[in-house]
Amino acid sequence: MSEANKILIFTPTFNEKTNIGIWLKSVSELQPHVDLLVVDDSSTDGTAEILNNFASANPKLTILERSKKSGVGSAHALAIAHAHKAGYEYIVAMDADLSHDPVDISRILEVARHSDYVVATRSKRKGGKNELPGLRKLWSLGANLLCRILIPTGLSEYTTSFRCYNRNAMEALISNPPKNEGYSYFIEVTEVVHRAHLKLSEVPITFYNRKFEESKIPKMQIFRSAGTIMRLILGRLKPRKR
Repeated sequence: MSEANKILIFTPTFNEKTNIGIWLKSVSELQPHVDLLVVDDSSTDGTAEILNNFASANPKLTILERSKKSGVGSAHALAIAHAHKAGYEYIVAMDADLSHDPVDISRILEVARHSDYVVATRSKRKGGKNELPGLRKLWSLGANLLCRILIPTGLSEYTTSFRCYNRNAMEALISNPPKNEGYSYFIEVTEVVHRAHLKLSEVPITFYNRKFEESKIPKMQIFRSAGTIMRLILGRLKPRKR
């Protein structure tokens, strides 16, 4: 692999027909020398057709199709395992709904040269910006505040999926896989890499509200996240795995 080809950029999809074509075009134009990975949970809206058409003209795209909707966290876990097995040095994970700007990938990769795990933060106090509306923004701010207080790692952002992992971080997550397969997976990932004594960093971004379709975050997510945080607090009482 060349230096650029050691990087994999990944997104999960489920019924993202309106967004995925824009995402593929934008990422491939901004990062023309890196590989792309999409894990699709058997979308029924035509997303798969767009992916296959793009892949037929662009061999840098790999598509992993799952038989059913199996959780966003498990899609990220699958992508990390794929990246590690294929020998990539870095995997950048982000959403396909255009809430994450592909322009920020380069800044994240630059910081990743000196860190094991890089999170794109929306925290205002770290220079980020969160354009989520109403209750979704309150949930995001509240969840991150709870994590900073109850399971501190030095980071300001725990719930976004825009992240970069090097091989050390991949190996930590494969050795100690998070239990949650849904959106709480992202909180748990940060705890796993923190407990593995890896170097964690942040890059401020603007997080945009998705322009098309509706959010897929379950309405009960706030309670699931609270349960995950409590489990991680209890986990800190146990000896760290070496």
